[in-house]
Amino acid sequence: MSKADTNTVQQMPADEQTVDDNLVQRLVDGSPHYVCRHCDTPVAPAGPDWRHRLTKVFEGAPSTAGPHLNDNARHYLDVDVVLRQGFCPGCFTALFTETVPARNGETP
Repeated sequence: MSKADTNTVQQMPADEQTVDDNLVQRLVDGSPHYVCRHCDTPVAPAGPDWRHRLTKVFEGAPSTAGPHLNDNARHYLDVDVVLRQGFCPGCFTALFTETVPARNGETP
């Protein structure tokens, strides 16, 4: 490893795992949580359903993401879809953006 490489490598605590560019997994009060890498705010308990446990979620018509998305998914699908974005409650960093079926058949 060159000197330039060692200057860019960030040492992580032993009890912390990188999840992605915005999240790390860390123990919070003895249980694993996803924590924002930008502001150190605990986002949600770690696990496969963490996105459903976020407190800051925007849900709206797909076109709110831009003109390249069509609001009328019924032309192509048998369900209505929504744009869903989850945010860090501390710094509002977008943690995920997805176009998914509307919950309970609700239209945006």
